[in-house]
Amino acid sequence: MKFILILLVLLTAATFCFAQVKLESADLTNLVGVGETYSKGGSLSESDLQTFRSPKLNRVIDTLVASGKRDGSILDAKYLKRPSDEELVYWYVIREIHYNRNNENKKPQPSVDVAKEVLSTRFDPRWLLDNYYYRIRGGIASYFNEADLSKLDLRFAELGLTDPTEKAIFFFNVMEAVGGGRFMVLLATRNNKRILEFAHRFPTFEGKKYYTFTDFNYPDFEWIGYEKPESYNQRHFETYYTTLFAHHKAESENGDKRVADSLLRESILSKPEYFKFTSLDDLLKDLNSKN
Repeated sequence: MKFILILLVLLTAATFCFAQVKLESADLTNLVGVGETYSKGGSLSESDLQTFRSPKLNRVIDTLVASGKRDGSILDAKYLKRPSDEELVYWYVIREIHYNRNNENKKPQPSVDVAKEVLSTRFDPRWLLDNYYYRIRGGIASYFNEADLSKLDLRFAELGLTDPTEKAIFFFNVMEAVGGGRFMVLLATRNNKRILEFAHRFPTFEGKKYYTFTDFNYPDFEWIGYEKPESYNQRHFETYYTTLFAHHKAESENGDKRVADSLLRESILSKPEYFKFTSLDDLLKDLNSKN
């Protein structure tokens, strides 16, 4: 019995935590260089990063360059696809170096020490995956400012995303790139015209309108954004519900009422089990009571 319990603990640890990646000295130096260059901000080009290329880091650098081009390259399946576990750790090193160098409240540590600490620490793989899609989200958002993505169909299995948590992490990040903050501003300024223009250019998921995705049947988890721990769902449902609510309001008032009806009926706008994750819960209850 004791052996079985120990085995279960080990299996759980293997499933929910990983890191402890070993890098040769040259690769470590190059990864630190990538992190420090990233931390300066702005779009990165090949000339910014070519010095740090190595077989282990080529894909990371290719992805950063694609994201910086703002020409839609970042939407290629090879960049949207789930990276390997080891590569996800490299991206977390980049994140931590970036925050370490841009934290006004703390004296920065040497970047190499930050990198070594991340490489030797076990992390929740959900944090690592979310961090990856967050890092490339800016490139998607910038391209979407003018691009029509309505012909882009995103399929989870083709991107190596198999369980509900990974699908939701990807979905939330894409929707925050195309909706998210911009819809918060447009909703506050009551700019229904622009909301509709953007919404009609959204990509589809599994061949269907974005709002039909409702596969959020996974346990909420503690997540670290910039510094403080918070509920992953609390942060991401809030933004997504704002996108849905803004789109529904715009269709109801200035668009197609049939689309507005579909939005309410087929999306999580009508699923009260998720209302607890948003400050819009009273508005959503009122919306449903009127329909």
